[in-house]
Amino acid sequence: MSRSILLVAYFYPPCSDTGALRPAAMAKHLRRLGHSVTVLTTSAYGELPGDAANDVVRAADLQRWRARLGGAEHVGALFDSDTYSGRPHPLSRVIVPEALALAWTPFALRRAHRLRRERDFDCVITTSPPESIHAIGFALRKRGVPWVADIRDAWTFEPLRPEFPTETQRRLDRRLERRWLGAADVVVCVSEPAAGDLRARGIADPVVIPNGWDPELAPPPATEPTGLLDPERVSLVYTGRFGSYGRDPRGLIDGLARLAASDPEAAARIELVVAGPLTATEAELLAADVSPARIVLAGSMPRERALALQGEADALLLVAQPTRSQLLNIKLFEYMASGRPILALAEGTEAGRVVAEIGGDVVRADDPEAIAGALLRLAAGPPPALPSEALAPYTYPAPAERMAQEVERALR
Repeated sequence: MSRSILLVAYFYPPCSDTGALRPAAMAKHLRRLGHSVTVLTTSAYGELPGDAANDVVRAADLQRWRARLGGAEHVGALFDSDTYSGRPHPLSRVIVPEALALAWTPFALRRAHRLRRERDFDCVITTSPPESIHAIGFALRKRGVPWVADIRDAWTFEPLRPEFPTETQRRLDRRLERRWLGAADVVVCVSEPAAGDLRARGIADPVVIPNGWDPELAPPPATEPTGLLDPERVSLVYTGRFGSYGRDPRGLIDGLARLAASDPEAAARIELVVAGPLTATEAELLAADVSPARIVLAGSMPRERALALQGEADALLLVAQPTRSQLLNIKLFEYMASGRPILALAEGTEAGRVVAEIGGDVVRADDPEAIAGALLRLAAGPPPALPSEALAPYTYPAPAERMAQEVERALR
């Protein structure tokens, strides 16, 4: 049966951050399943020519006004430059649950109520982060609209947000999480650790719908060779940003240095190529002398060129610290789609579990000795490419089909 769905997502094209990929793929494939989908998102990243035809509504955002004061028409994505600070916005230490609760959510909430009166939605899906987006689902649920809360990053479990400075703020944050998520008809998480935390605390009983890969959302790889890789070495490639908490490359550099000291001949066959923006701390760390191994900092590059670089790699690198056990980001599925072998410094995380399941090499990200061993195995010869069927359960339309089932459950 066709349903009328309001999908509320802050990160949405033309935003190029990976947080936009799940909402964009969900919207497209829910439509292909026969549903009518209206997308409510921010205007901060600008507009697209097909917004009206695709029923994309963009609410006002104070971030865009701030960008205009700086002479820009819209805010940029994290991948638009070779550096990023990694520092949270100062208001993130003041406003609960995060600064967009003031900058965007009030405008989006007003627009959501207007859309509800105009279109009589069967269901609303809110997808976080930002956490304040669930205020919209909570408000519409009080007006009788069934609600699915989609959690891409857990709220207070292994949070990416800095801790609030006062106990009053922390208590309010936990209270909002319990009140809002507890009111949803269905809660969806992308990983089992995040779902298990909500169950253990009695907030909700989530279902797990992992992130997935939609090849149609990726530009075709560049046809020209990147020329960045040394054909005489085994090239281990990382694309994107590390993002500090949960993806610290310190263990990797320590492991590479240990290999250089213990087996220079093997180290001389390895090069680590990093294509993406770096914080000042990461740039300093990656400038370490690990000779005779080699580290290449390729900087930020257009997505099609990054995909081409992935295809040229002997192996692709994934980093996920066990302190972020819930990590199962879209980068993994992008890597899997390339067909290249994966070295995952991710034992103890959802990403590590999936890579082990499909036959990749998995060690802890904070164990330099184990990392040195994995690099030694890589130097001896890259492992075989991943089987194409390994990606099938994580490829659209499968995640959208599962979300459509949860919409029906919310309606019941």
